[in-house]
Amino acid sequence: MKRLMDMLKQFRLAREEHGSALVEFAVTVPLLIFLLFAVLQGMFAMYLYHYTAWAAQEGARFAMVRGATASENVTSYCGTSAPPNFTMAYDCEAQNNDIQNYVQSLGAINSSNLTINTSKTYIWPGTNPDGTTTGCAPINSKGCMVRVTATYSFNVIPFLPFSALRMSATSEKVIAQ
Repeated sequence: MKRLMDMLKQFRLAREEHGSALVEFAVTVPLLIFLLFAVLQGMFAMYLYHYTAWAAQEGARFAMVRGATASENVTSYCGTSAPPNFTMAYDCEAQNNDIQNYVQSLGAINSSNLTINTSKTYIWPGTNPDGTTTGCAPINSKGCMVRVTATYSFNVIPFLPFSALRMSATSEKVIAQ
């Protein structure tokens, strides 16, 4: 009889739900925190992609208005300094490093992760919008193309450098001056 009573007691304890809410909470909360972290990182990645595209457009605009004939009276290069102490002369002709310094000075979250392709033949391809080279001497003269590709390296999982996601955007414009 005692054995039957012990079995019934164990069966009754197994049916009771004391403490089950705590176990469910302990299983659910880490999953919700992970989901919240993933959503926030996804939103941050979308913001950085938008920022990278904007930086490429701004870099192309910077180069577009500072072509070979930008300075009618003085033929000088911009001679910018690298961020955070970005300085630049006005009425100047942009060079590859000037575009890089300008793009990095726009205020990225981490400006050292934002780079552009500084190859002279890449930025100043020496072609017209239709792809011909007619009238593009020098290569950064009025009516020629300028191309800026900005790349941002974003760590999806902070503190793990191997989780970097490279975002890239390209902007092309016709040199106006």
